Amino acid sequence: MMKPSNSAVVFSVSFACKVKAGDAIECGGETYKAVNVTDVAQRGETYLVETEGKSDGKSKARGVDDSSGQEELQSKGDA
Repeated sequence: MMKPSNSAVVFSVSFACKVKAGDAIECGGETYKAVNVTDVAQRGETYLVETEGKSDGKSKARGVDDSSGQEELQSKGDA
């Protein structure tokens, strides 16, 4: 599981991954650096891995363009 947190990403991983702070993590073709690793409930089952934020400064396009072919409607107050 991956959860964005501001500019950083937090991963929830199995204890079997043996991740520690400073390690590189690859997910979805992107590489992240682990900054902090927390053992959830101190049971040695699941880690929360906080990573550094991306510093490329590029925004990413989200969503899709409206291709429905309909015109935008104006309210009577706009005319």
